[in-house]
Parts: sequence; C-alpha cells; structure tokens
Amino acid sequence: MKRNLAVFLLIVLSGCDEKKVATPALTAEQKTELDVFLSRVRADMVYMPAGTFLMGDFCSEMRNGGAYCTIDKNNKPAHKVELSAFSISKNKITHEEYSFYLKTSGLPPQNFEKPWRNKSLSAMTAMKEGPAIINWYEADNYCSWLREKTGLNYSLPTEAQWEYSARNKGQYISIATDDGSLRYDRKTNAGENFATEEDIDKIASQLGIDFLYVRFAVDKYPPSPAGINGMAENGKEWVIDWYDPDWYKKSPVKDPQGPESGVIKGKDTGQHLKVLRGAIRPSPGRPSGLTFSRSYKIPEPDYPAGITARCVVNESAPLN
Repeated sequence: MKRNLAVFLLIVLSGCDEKKVATPALTAEQKTELDVFLSRVRADMVYMPAGTFLMGDFCSEMRNGGAYCTIDKNNKPAHKVELSAFSISKNKITHEEYSFYLKTSGLPPQNFEKPWRNKSLSAMTAMKEGPAIINWYEADNYCSWLREKTGLNYSLPTEAQWEYSARNKGQYISIATDDGSLRYDRKTNAGENFATEEDIDKIASQLGIDFLYVRFAVDKYPPSPAGINGMAENGKEWVIDWYDPDWYKKSPVKDPQGPESGVIKGKDTGQHLKVLRGAIRPSPGRPSGLTFSRSYKIPEPDYPAGITARCVVNESAPLN
C-alpha cells in the first residue's frame, strides 16, 4: 500500500502517536496468549476477491437514470473502482482486543485528562465485546501492530474497500444487514437485525448511562451476506483516507486510497479531516447507515468521540 512513509512521518510530526516505550519481554505464557490472540484475529478475516464496482450513490444507475437514493453530494458522483483482493475483519475491533494490544505492547491504558471524558469512555465500553472507542491514530497503530506481529499486510481499510465489503463485493446493496433491510418487531419495537431506539433505551436504563453512549457487542446481530458484522450500525469506523468533498470527481479507478495528504481542516482544530464510514445506528427511511454514506472527523478529538475501526489485510490470497 502506498503512503506508508508519509503516514509514518505524519504521525511523528503530529505528536499524536502513542508514546514509544520498550516492548516488554513476554513470558512463555504470554507468548502463547499472544499466538492464540493473533490466530483468532486472523480466523475472523473475511476474504474479498478482486473486483470492479460502482462506488457511491448507485441508485440512479440501478434505476436506469432514475432518482438517487439521497440528495447528499458527498457520495457523488458514482464512479468505477477496481480493487485488488484483500481480507477484512468480520468484526469491529473490540475494547477487550484493544486493551490486550496496549497491555502486550507495554502501553498505558486509554486515559483522558478530564474525569468526565474517562467516564464517557467507560460508558461507551460498558458492554462486553463492544467496539473499541479509539481515535484514528490509535486505530492505525493497532492495525500496524498486527502487521508487525504477523508479517501480514494489515492496515486500516480504504473507504473503497470498506464500501465494497459492505455491499458484498460491490453489489447494489444500500444497507449492510443480513438481508438489506431493517427489521423490527411491530409490537415491541425490538430490533431483529439492528438496534432500535427502544433497544438502546432499555440498555441505557439498565446500565444507568446516556442513550448516546450505548454500544452493543460487535456480533449481537446477524452478519451481512458477506459474513461481516456491524457495517450498518454500532459505531462509525475510521478508514485510511483523508477527507476531500471533491474526491469522487478525481479518484483513480485502481485501488484508490484517497488524497496523498490532508485537504480540509476541522473548524478551529488545526487537524485535517479523515473519512468515516458506517453509522452509530441506522434509521429506517433516512440515509443514516447506508453502505455508500460518508462522513468525517478530525483524527484525534480530545474526547471519546464514539468512533471505532476494523482492519484489512492487503494480501491477494485468502488467509483461511
């Protein structure tokens, strides 16, 4: 993948990388634990063969020149993309996995300066096997650590890889649930393949936390036909790309990875924006949670922003 050196220099110059410490020597038991962890992470990778698809709001094309699915200019124009084969994680990174990485690497636990921010982080990670709440640099470092430990080409996904996976190899799929719809019980309003507001309210009351902080286990609901969980809900995800609102007009066809460097800065932050994919929760009848919807965020907010990630492996052959 290109830009490895550029990304490295960016991290160093930004001062946003985790403090470098000597990795502690592992005991035999810890080495075994690490091997088990890495084997499990590898086993959860879903292979995506090389392919070509129409990236972005494909609805006009699907409808033979009819209406788009959204009026959002951010996902237009739809454009041809050719991707090399890769594998993508079945699940978002869990907070248990991220804590294991920090501990094994000799890094301190996540911590914010203000107590209320740590309280918010605790609330967002209250559910067992829920998604890790991490900034872009933390997500990138985690995938890089997997690359170092396995020798496989782990990285954050490009937004093209993310969308191709969410659409089950680029098909005309607008919602990445098990059947492309949002199903719920009409009597109880309980979600069948996504978390409804009632589901979230219930857990928020049980845990005594704010509605907005609720994150469920990464595999709570059925996977998509591609075998991937949570690409329509349960937290937005970082991808490797810098955000450029005009990128779709000039994106290369082959393996696009976004602009070479940051394009637009967040208001009053001095940080360039990164692309986000996915949603906190999907909304029937609204664009939230669509496979081609894009949003953005500064890579290192100074509070737990509720964003998570998953990794890809850029290898041409299946891993399993």
